[in-house]
Amino acid sequence: MASGHPIDQSGDPGRGDAAAEERRRAEAALARDTLIHNEQVKLTANLMNIGAAGFAITGIVAPLTGALATTGRIGDDALALMVVWFVLGVGLHCGARLTLTNLR
Repeated sequence: MASGHPIDQSGDPGRGDAAAEERRRAEAALARDTLIHNEQVKLTANLMNIGAAGFAITGIVAPLTGALATTGRIGDDALALMVVWFVLGVGLHCGARLTLTNLR
């Protein structure tokens, strides 16, 4: 029939096979769980990336602005700390990208 109604083995229209219905429910639950997992992974990666941006702003932009506003020069100690904060930020960003490999 071309009506689109499921027909079970006995030929009764409108009644699907119980096993097929259970498979559809299981597939729907799996799809829902996969979507939930993917959203949680993306939220975690987003949080890590925001942290990386915070490292860059706190550890690089703020000291740079402060040094240039007061003395007009950046000392060696401040420059070394800025490099450390930059490496931490890049590392956290790379960790966020690595986290995204857990998407299903």
